[in-house]
Amino acid sequence: GQTGVTSFCRWKAFFNIGGVGCTSSSGRFRNSHRKLAHMMEVDAFEIPKDLEVLPLGENGEMEVLPISGKNRLNTSKLPCGLPPILPDINSVLNSFLENPEKLPIFHLDAVQRLVPIKPHVSSLYSINLCPLQTTLNVRRDMMTGKLLGFTEEVKDIFEGTHKTSTSLSRAPGPPEAGVKGSTSSFPFWPGGMDEPWADLLKKESLDASLFEEELLDTPPGFKCGMKFERKAHDQVDYIHSQPQKINLSELLAMDDDIDLEDLNEPDEKKEVDLEQTQFKQPDKPSDDGDAFLKLTSLPVLNISETEKKKPVTNYEWAVIDDISRSVEDFNEKVPEMAMTYDFTLDPFQQKAVLHLEKKESVFVAAHTSAGKTVVAEYAIALARKHVSRVIYTSPIKALSNQKYRDFKEKFEDVGLITGDVQINATAFCLIMTTEILRSMLYHGSDVVRELEWVIFDEVHYINDSERGVVWEEVFIMLPDHVNLIMLSATVPNTAEFAEWLGGIKKRKIYVISTLKRPVPLVHYLYTGSVGKSENDIFPIVDPSGKFLTDEYMKACNSKKDKDNKSKSSSGPKGQRYNITVAQEKNVYIGLLGYLQKKDLLPAVCFTLSRKKCNTHAEILSSKDLTTQVEKREITKFFNECVSKLKAEDRKLPQVKLMGEQLARGFGIHHSGILPILKEVVEMLFQRSLLKILFATETFAMGVNMPARTVVFDSIRKHDGLNFRDLKPSEYIQMAGRAGRRGKDTVGTVIILCKADVPDSLALHNMMLGKPTKLESQFKLTYSMILNLLKIKTFRVEDVIKRSFGESDNQKQQKIYRKLLTEATQKLASLNKLDCSLCNVDMAQYIITLKETRFLKKEIMEKKCSQAIANKLLVPGRTLVVSTNDRQNVLCTLLSIDKENKMKVLGIAEKNKPSDSKDSSTKPSILPWTKKLFYPSEKQPEFMTVTFSDIEIIGNKVMRIDDSAILKECKRFHAMNSNPGHSTSAAFQELCCLCEANLNSFPSANINLKDINFAPKVHDLERLEKSFESFTCVKCPEFSKHFEEIYTFMQMEEDIKEYSYKLSEQSLSLHPDYESRKAVLKILGYIDGNENVQLKGAVAREMSNHELLITELLVKSVFTESPPEEVAALLSCMVFQQKNDDGNLELPSHMIEKIKEMREVAMEISLVQAQNDIIDPNFVSQYNFYLVPVVYEWAKGTIFAEIMKKTDIDEGIIVRSIQRLSELLKDVRNGANLVGDTALAKKMEDASHQIKRDIVFAASLYTQ
Repeated sequence: GQTGVTSFCRWKAFFNIGGVGCTSSSGRFRNSHRKLAHMMEVDAFEIPKDLEVLPLGENGEMEVLPISGKNRLNTSKLPCGLPPILPDINSVLNSFLENPEKLPIFHLDAVQRLVPIKPHVSSLYSINLCPLQTTLNVRRDMMTGKLLGFTEEVKDIFEGTHKTSTSLSRAPGPPEAGVKGSTSSFPFWPGGMDEPWADLLKKESLDASLFEEELLDTPPGFKCGMKFERKAHDQVDYIHSQPQKINLSELLAMDDDIDLEDLNEPDEKKEVDLEQTQFKQPDKPSDDGDAFLKLTSLPVLNISETEKKKPVTNYEWAVIDDISRSVEDFNEKVPEMAMTYDFTLDPFQQKAVLHLEKKESVFVAAHTSAGKTVVAEYAIALARKHVSRVIYTSPIKALSNQKYRDFKEKFEDVGLITGDVQINATAFCLIMTTEILRSMLYHGSDVVRELEWVIFDEVHYINDSERGVVWEEVFIMLPDHVNLIMLSATVPNTAEFAEWLGGIKKRKIYVISTLKRPVPLVHYLYTGSVGKSENDIFPIVDPSGKFLTDEYMKACNSKKDKDNKSKSSSGPKGQRYNITVAQEKNVYIGLLGYLQKKDLLPAVCFTLSRKKCNTHAEILSSKDLTTQVEKREITKFFNECVSKLKAEDRKLPQVKLMGEQLARGFGIHHSGILPILKEVVEMLFQRSLLKILFATETFAMGVNMPARTVVFDSIRKHDGLNFRDLKPSEYIQMAGRAGRRGKDTVGTVIILCKADVPDSLALHNMMLGKPTKLESQFKLTYSMILNLLKIKTFRVEDVIKRSFGESDNQKQQKIYRKLLTEATQKLASLNKLDCSLCNVDMAQYIITLKETRFLKKEIMEKKCSQAIANKLLVPGRTLVVSTNDRQNVLCTLLSIDKENKMKVLGIAEKNKPSDSKDSSTKPSILPWTKKLFYPSEKQPEFMTVTFSDIEIIGNKVMRIDDSAILKECKRFHAMNSNPGHSTSAAFQELCCLCEANLNSFPSANINLKDINFAPKVHDLERLEKSFESFTCVKCPEFSKHFEEIYTFMQMEEDIKEYSYKLSEQSLSLHPDYESRKAVLKILGYIDGNENVQLKGAVAREMSNHELLITELLVKSVFTESPPEEVAALLSCMVFQQKNDDGNLELPSHMIEKIKEMREVAMEISLVQAQNDIIDPNFVSQYNFYLVPVVYEWAKGTIFAEIMKKTDIDEGIIVRSIQRLSELLKDVRNGANLVGDTALAKKMEDASHQIKRDIVFAASLYTQ
């Protein structure tokens, strides 16, 4: 019926259409849009009259239906056919584009699948030392996603992140870490230090001896097993065991065509070491004759290197350059300089430039104003040329600001990084203090990756007891790719320092030293005063460096003549240092007149105290040294600078006084002056507008600010403990400011003799003595330990080993290893003693003997130090002494010197045969006995002994002619003649006394007054009695066996000593390290496995006083205090003066907080004391005298009002508050770590409240 008709019609329609599509059970045709479009063109097909095509929407489907009469649908009139069954594809795409969250991939419930991870425990036993450097990437069609193929590409290796890796190839840190890095970041691996995986690479093959000694090589049931020994004729072994000698003449004869000029000089790091070169055998031996050649191939000899004859020195890493003459072919070697100069470079500058062009590290030591800055500038220019980065470090912030201005004028793209200021931090050249660079290294700053050079200015500052450690830390922590430039004043041990630095960095350090001054100095003593003696000045050191003794005596006589009226003794010893203010004023007025008359201005007067600087400027308030033109220029410049301050700050007494003094040509420069005013003084002095500058020692450590004359108000300074004379390095640094290069032929240095003339020896040592050596000030801090412990591949002991102070000990390591090997081999070669008597207690006998000798020496030294011993130890006194080869020798005392060395006449064996044995193997002590040494054949002997050599002080005094015997002694030794009459007589009497008291010699009665020695005397008596009870003394060969067992025991002790010297326990700071670790564990900063805990992470955020600040944070001491109080209380950690802070005008609750802070500090101090860290100043170092000042400042009080209530200098207050701002940032970071966001916000508010007005006025050098 109907079904059949429909089916027939569908098939007929299909064939009539021509097989375009296919049908389904419902009679639908499905095909692509393109084919459907053709099908929709009805005119192209022949449709029967009884059939009709019905479109089913826009989804590409339709149906062919028969015409069923009246009830059929009016399909021809449908505009778009029937409603679509599926949505429009374009609308679906638009909806997904507008709302991508509707995509199925976001329906996690439908698509997410948990794949269980199967653990592979075996993977923990292997390590991939050489991971694949490439990966396979898939290539797909971007339109369809169809797989097209694979490509092999090099991996973008980052080797971990900034929190997990020390590699330079690691992924960059977060941008918010900035230039300074983050405390959570790892530092980069220090240059010269073996990397943690280096040991694994060295152990690529196991030693056969391990198998032979520890592992079985034959399995059970087998007759033979694995053989691990090497072949007898192993060519590799032969190469390693035999010294490799190459005959250069034969090598050259092999090929006469070698052009030596074409061979480039190799890099120092790539030199071939024949002893360390490893030769690898081929996996499969070749059948041809080339196999042997491959086996025995040797490294290529670098002939160009052998041609160069380097001077023989004892240094491995330090290379001392000869700068006696200029580099003749300098322009050929450096045809295109990175920076040009309008003057000819000095020889030392040329040498330095050549090394910098080769990317070599240099250490330049030269006098002030010699031109060391040229070397720094050239390195900066090279970094700009190479598109790399450079860091310039200085010891103080003020010098950083000055250098920023100087380099900014020459290189433009220069940045400045200080504690509170960052200017152009992305610049290629960054100026900062050494502390900032240390922080960057510990915190893994990404800037370090891009560094080519680090320039260290004023390296001699490493001698500073407080901050010198910073330089050593930075030298140790810098990565290998960074080159070093060190600039220093002249020091005597430059080569020694360079040898240490080159050793820890594994690179050559080229030392360039010059003692030549661009402007020679003449040193004077000024004894004059106002009036007729105004011109009393005497040269004592001429330009050639000769001390003029005659002129010195003239100065002494001149001073005596002036003092005769007052009858005050004066002279070269110089006992008086102080005079009245009136006398001091007369001296300065006279000096000023002389300087003006001789045209020796401008002058810097170094006064070694802030108070005296102010006083000297005040007593010369009646003097005016400037012209009207200079006054206008000074006043204009001063007003422009202070105009940046608020009106109330411009009215400060110091500002007004400074403006008046500057206008008259006088300036003051010390730490008590406001920073902006100090900069005004420096700029005016550079422009030669100031005539007299009163300054402290810090002015000598700055940019090139030479004067025509340098005056020393005094040559004595207070170093924090007591008054002392200036050291040569201190004097040279300040005196070096005299003499302006290109303007003055000589520099004038004047020492004022206000009271007495200084001692000639003190003057000679100070002016012509050797400067202070560079010495290590390395010490451990909690911050350093915590920063290193966060990295498991770092060891604090490795850092200690690389400190300058440990350099000598580390040099001896090879010697100790050799001695240890030799001692071990000797000990193994000794045969075991087979004696039933001596094996019982000979070892204990020797131990008892050593204890007895030690006690006896200690007691005898104590007896001889008593007053009664002076009466007993007179010429002729009988003594019984012991030496290394003789025991209980009867002697008579001849003389005793100031060092308690005694010359004695004793009994010796006549014609004693020389011992063929090695003296080093003989016992240093002999078996115990009371019998006196009395050989059958005797002769007199003159000996030198000490108190510790005395066994008995006899009760007899011989009558001898000691002076005659001493003369005969000299003749006897010089001519080897017979002893004289006096000696023979004394010797005969000695022999008689020895025969009469052979078994025991009577001693003088000397009682010890020190009650502490009574137990020791009792122990000595007990030990001496115990010798009779030993079994070994009954052995007939006791002496022989004693020597054998003593030698065995001594070798064991030597092995222990050498092992200790090679161990980390021998490090000088190892006990301190263990003590500080114990403190950190007790306080909870690290756990038992030395993992850094939360408190340790907080302490790492602190630049200083990490323990106290962390404890205060953890104990929530500041939780309820407002921001201004917190800032005030924390000022105790930045204020360094020793003022009395007992009576402070503060609210009672703040006084309670101070007590609480001191209690916390005391708790820390007690924990330290319990672990052998004794710091008596730990609690007292926190001075709260500045708290009221900071409290008022944080509340908004103007600076002028605060200065009325305190006697602290303005400059000290400003510097302290600036440091406080940096401290508040550290505390904020620590508070965030512990989760105290309220306290962190409080620190932000406190920092904002103190950061205002004159205290944080911008530096003039940065504007």
